Amino acid sequence: MKLAFAQQKILDILSAENKAMSAYELLEKAKPYGFHAPMQIYRILKKLTDQCLILKLNTLNMYASKQAEMSSNYQLITICTECQSVQSITIPQLHSCVETTTKA
Repeated sequence: MKLAFAQQKILDILSAENKAMSAYELLEKAKPYGFHAPMQIYRILKKLTDQCLILKLNTLNMYASKQAEMSSNYQLITICTECQSVQSITIPQLHSCVETTTKA
């Protein structure tokens, strides 16, 4: 999938930082590339989220790059409250637990 320049830049920043970031933190990192308005960042984040390229962490109001191992729907996402690093934990048994629960 081909991304627009602005979308690719924001995705690159999130990937390089390897941690969750707020829209305003992203704006500060993106200013050298010509980004100046928070609304511009929010629109890009919405598109990247809709395309499942990044994660929106509602509890922190932050965003994180989606790592390759985050392809399964049955994972736990952990977020460090100190440094905002994001890690996914794959739990094979979680799939069967969810399936069993939804059938009941």
